[in-house]
Parts: sequence; C-alpha cells; structure tokens
Amino acid sequence: MRLGQQSSNWLRILRRTLFAGALVGMSQFSLAESQYAAAWGPGVGTTAPLLAAADQDGNDQSLETLTRSNGLLFVFNRSVDW
Repeated sequence: MRLGQQSSNWLRILRRTLFAGALVGMSQFSLAESQYAAAWGPGVGTTAPLLAAADQDGNDQSLETLTRSNGLLFVFNRSVDW
C-alpha cells in the first residue's frame, strides 16, 4: 500500500467508528427519554385514571359527571418548564 491509501483507509475506519458511536449514544438518549416520560403519568391514548375534585362552587365533579353527549376533552399538562 502506498501512503495515500493507508491514510484514506485510516480515515474511513475512523469515520465509521465515530458514526457507530454516535448512533449508540443517540439511542441511549431515546431510551432515557422514554423512561423519563413513563414516570410522569399516563401515555397518549390510555384510559384516564379516576379523578374527582371540588369545582368552584364546592360541588364534587368527576370524569363521569363532566362527560356529556359529545364527550370530554381532558388535558394533562406535565409541566410549564420542559
């Protein structure tokens, strides 16, 4: 092999190694994010837990008492500081 071919081969190996390391590193971020999100509550599309609380007039309200013929939109806000 000539010097130019050796240098090119070394750079190709280095590039592939860095690319593989970046893929492994990014997959760890994805796993950490899913574990973090699972600890914060129900996922999208899951059945909401039974909730009940007093409204502004002191009457007890639950998901059943708030649901009407068109359904109910209930939004879980995880945090304002993402």
